Amino acid sequence: MWLQDWVSGGSSVSTVFIIAAATALGLLLGSIRFARIRLGIAGVLFSGLLLGHLGLRPSVEVLDFTRDLGLVLFVYCVGVQVGPGFLASLRSKGLLMNLTAAAVVGTGAVLAVCVGRFTHVPMPVAVGLFSGATTNTPSLGAAQTALTGLPWYTSGMGDLPGLGYAVAYPFGMLGLILTMIVMRRFFGRTTGEGGPREGGASQPVTDFEVSQPADQQTTTVQALTLFLGISLGLVVGSFPVPVMGLPAPLRLGLAAGPMLVAIILTGFPRIGPLSFRMPPRANLLLREVGISMFLACVGLRAGARFVETLVAGDGMYWMACGAAITLASAAVGAFLAGFWLRLRYFSVCGLMAGSMTDPPALAFASSGTRTRDPILAYATVYPLTQLMRALTAQLIVLLFVR
Repeated sequence: MWLQDWVSGGSSVSTVFIIAAATALGLLLGSIRFARIRLGIAGVLFSGLLLGHLGLRPSVEVLDFTRDLGLVLFVYCVGVQVGPGFLASLRSKGLLMNLTAAAVVGTGAVLAVCVGRFTHVPMPVAVGLFSGATTNTPSLGAAQTALTGLPWYTSGMGDLPGLGYAVAYPFGMLGLILTMIVMRRFFGRTTGEGGPREGGASQPVTDFEVSQPADQQTTTVQALTLFLGISLGLVVGSFPVPVMGLPAPLRLGLAAGPMLVAIILTGFPRIGPLSFRMPPRANLLLREVGISMFLACVGLRAGARFVETLVAGDGMYWMACGAAITLASAAVGAFLAGFWLRLRYFSVCGLMAGSMTDPPALAFASSGTRTRDPILAYATVYPLTQLMRALTAQLIVLLFVR
């Protein structure tokens, strides 16, 4: 049939169709509620894996371009959203909360490196596990970008982080929620704030809605400032910083560069005649488009080898390693937030969700209380966590991938 030949032909048009179909299917899947949780945007990753497994072979060049474009759009708009309140989040107790989040990031990184160094898991897979176990998409993009700069990079190596990410992602999304459930009764006895109350917040919350308040006076999107900001972010992200002992220069990359520039630019209401802020609804739309493009492309690239790796290869072992990273990171966050910072239960949950950038976990915690404690804690650590995870993934690649 002409349709089958066209879809499998590998042209740029058919590749765009496959990406769009994977995204639409994934968003539909993500809208289905399982118990009190929706997969949300993560459904796009799984639909991409499915279509890739079914043998759809998109153009690799178009796939990589679309993946990178989606990542840049997503991280830049995240920076625009969190920028106005970023400095305020570092004041007073917010600084200690971000130090706790840094410990969570460090725990996952150390475990990922140990997995790659002391087991038979390849280091590119281990850095994918680091990203998937904490459901952090920008760190995966940073790792993939850093890999391409290595002198010994191969296309086969470039697929490995996506495989590790896809294997670890499901438990990474659910493992934190399980940790919250387990610690609920204990924290209820020690802090005076027990488990979730029925009849709490009726609307699920995501990181896109609560990360930081945007400028309420901003009612239009300026295309000039959008593309100018992205251009500056790419320049900053691509600037090489030679570091002795590293096989390639250190760069902020596609993930951290645009986000950092957006945070700086939107820290001011206006710069001359230009405003780099944008309305929350427009920001939300652009972010969802960007992250959907990225996850669809990651799933399509990894899908051809995903089932084989999971069933006949080392996928189950990789999944166990990813689960260990998830649970250890969550345990460190819970211990420090509960016993060092002495936060209340729902604030602990919000901090844990933010330090692992897990929107479904935030929605779960928020649905059990009428307070905004989990939302505020999440918003406090989310921006810096995104930057730390992107840079950490890149450092793992440059220091340990051989």
